[in-house]
Amino acid sequence: MSMRRLIIAMMALLLTLSVSAQVDRNAYIQQRKQMQQRFQQQQGQMRQQYADSRRKAQQEYAEFRRKANEEYAASLSQGWKQTSTLPPVLPPKAEPKPARQPMAPIQKIPSAISLPYGEVVNLPAPPHSVPIPDIPEPEPSTPMLRFSLYGQICEVHADSDVLKFQLPSVDERGAASMWRVLSQEKYNGILHDCLAQREALHLGDWGYLRLLQAMSEQLLGKGSDEAVLMQMYLLTQSGYAVRLAKQNGHFALLMPFTHTLYGYSFVTIDGQEYYLLSKNAKGTVLVCEVGFPKEKVANFQMAELPKFSGKQIQERTFVAKHYGDMKATVRVNKALIEFLDDYPESNALDCYALVGLSNEAKEDLYPVLRTQIKGKSKADAVAMLLNFVQTAFDYATDQEQFGYERPLFGDESLFYPSNDCEDRSILYSILVRDLLGLDVALVRWPGHVATAVCLTEEVAGDYFTIDGRRFTVCDPTYIGADIGQTMPNFKNASARLIKL
Repeated sequence: MSMRRLIIAMMALLLTLSVSAQVDRNAYIQQRKQMQQRFQQQQGQMRQQYADSRRKAQQEYAEFRRKANEEYAASLSQGWKQTSTLPPVLPPKAEPKPARQPMAPIQKIPSAISLPYGEVVNLPAPPHSVPIPDIPEPEPSTPMLRFSLYGQICEVHADSDVLKFQLPSVDERGAASMWRVLSQEKYNGILHDCLAQREALHLGDWGYLRLLQAMSEQLLGKGSDEAVLMQMYLLTQSGYAVRLAKQNGHFALLMPFTHTLYGYSFVTIDGQEYYLLSKNAKGTVLVCEVGFPKEKVANFQMAELPKFSGKQIQERTFVAKHYGDMKATVRVNKALIEFLDDYPESNALDCYALVGLSNEAKEDLYPVLRTQIKGKSKADAVAMLLNFVQTAFDYATDQEQFGYERPLFGDESLFYPSNDCEDRSILYSILVRDLLGLDVALVRWPGHVATAVCLTEEVAGDYFTIDGRRFTVCDPTYIGADIGQTMPNFKNASARLIKL
């Protein structure tokens, strides 16, 4: 074949391949368009199905609420039961604590010694949060109501001129008549926004209660009976168990929690303790004992700390005495501290330990600690964190610092000038679990609290055996003590162990 014919043949082949490729490309483009159209059609159908399903759910829930509120208003108009509040449960009388931190002797850790204990508390799974009802969103054009929650500015859609009301009387008849007013659709927007704020700020159940109080008092007047009734209404619509009471001529709320609250009077209804949500209130109350359908008991335990924005930040610097590079300047949000200071005191130390630290504290503290323990064995890392908590904080008993006993949340230990044994144990347990992923138990002796850590390697020293696993004593208050060292006066004392 001549060169000319070869070139012509090659050009013809290329032309054929080009045409074939173009045909294939056009077919691919057409096929892709068809697939996109089918996907968009299916997506549109799914959106429509979701919208229809949600609309149906909202309609069904609206009908449930309408019927439930009608029946509840009728219940409010009936005779209320007179009962006397029981006195507040007070914190257990504190065992004498050391006035100053004891110093551990410099000694060789003896071989492993098993310590006695009387009880192991295996924590149940945390109760489920109260589910969020599907409430329609308010009209965007609705005016906004601004109010402050621990210094955090919050907003909800609420036309004050439309939503304000006045009770005709502070009694059963007045409560029933205003309940029917509150049940109108015009109050749905404020309910929707309050629930949205609960989730956005991670308020938990106690924080949500305080949010409703702040909002309703901004709308209807501080401490007013109208504000209390609105709180009652919004709590029931949000799914919480709550009871309306009357004391000394004014409305009051009674609410149960998953844990015992110290310092609040209460009444018992159907075997459940309902706390009078005014700390100084006591005496006889009139109570409407009827519950709202599908109500849930509020959870004292927070899943996480609230997220308050703002510039109210305090900084403190902490340095471990034996590890000079273990130095961190930590920000603490004062709004969060104000919230935690308002939080009820409870009988459960695990609630203080399990909630962890705020994001601000983690962002400042954890990178420093991670850098120092990087590459270390678990035992060495546990020892370094132990020394940090032992030596970077000043010691004072609760009586010296506050005048009464109170456990501190982790962020409070980073805020207040001093802390004591239970506060350090709470903080240390958080650090070990977050940074090392190890199981920890709080160790409660009479007059003292420490921790025990389940290490992945065998070490010398004192330990507890829990479910066949060894938890080595780590005492954040015994200054200079290594892991495995127990204060001598507690070696033979029976401890109460709380597994976290």
